[in-house]
Amino acid sequence: MDESLSFESLFEGSKKAAHRAMEDHGHGEYDWFALHAGVSIERLAKATLYKMNPLYIAGGKVQIVTGQKKFTVHTISMSEALARLAQLGIGKVTPSLRLLIDLRNGTVHTSSGDEAKSHIPTFAKAISAMLRHLGISEDDFWGRLTSTVNLAVDEQRSEVERDVQLRIKQAQHRLDDRLAGLPLPDEIRSPNLAGFTFAFGTGSPDGDGEVVSVSGDPGCPACGRQAQVMVERSAAAGGPVAVALICPWCNLRLNSPEEIGASGVDMSISLEVADDVLHGDYE
Repeated sequence: MDESLSFESLFEGSKKAAHRAMEDHGHGEYDWFALHAGVSIERLAKATLYKMNPLYIAGGKVQIVTGQKKFTVHTISMSEALARLAQLGIGKVTPSLRLLIDLRNGTVHTSSGDEAKSHIPTFAKAISAMLRHLGISEDDFWGRLTSTVNLAVDEQRSEVERDVQLRIKQAQHRLDDRLAGLPLPDEIRSPNLAGFTFAFGTGSPDGDGEVVSVSGDPGCPACGRQAQVMVERSAAAGGPVAVALICPWCNLRLNSPEEIGASGVDMSISLEVADDVLHGDYE
């Protein structure tokens, strides 16, 4: 059998592709996420089968190399590998997993390219089933991404909360990667300045509305730095309502009051202070 095929090479290949898939998702590159997630699942499926018996990943073709004392065995497809694992009681080929496979193979085409966006739980559950059989911990496979993956499959949270908390983790990782290795002073790497810049009556902090900055609160829910918040007045709420949040540091974007609420950030006091300042009521 091909010498490049071993449990170690298949496992490490799966792990590398999985981390790349999560990076792709964090950057909004969902087509690439589907591709790398599929590669990760395929390689871990074959690693799992190989660990049980190397012949379990052998396909039906054998290539003889003329003049050399070796032969190449073609391995089975991703779909076949997952089917064999399912027959052995390891994981299930669910409709969502089949769709992810089709997206990876290019047999499903979408106009927006966002079809794979919601498939992190599908990806994570497929990986988890194989890791459990192998006796390998999630942390050994995912490393710093473990908490991010756990959030994606946490069914105790609402779909909005899972999505927002996932984006917060992704924003943290993006900023950590940008700052890694840079010779930055401590106040830049871990700034003391936090809070919010509230833009009232405009859909953008660069618009013509009135802007008030308030320091003291924790700021961006991902990185803790000064975040920009768009505010609209609501008769139903009886006052100003934060409708969007943008962090210029980690690029976190929350696009509705529901998403801001799901982030866990509490800006109520800062928003009240900013509104009082705007109306000359703050002393």
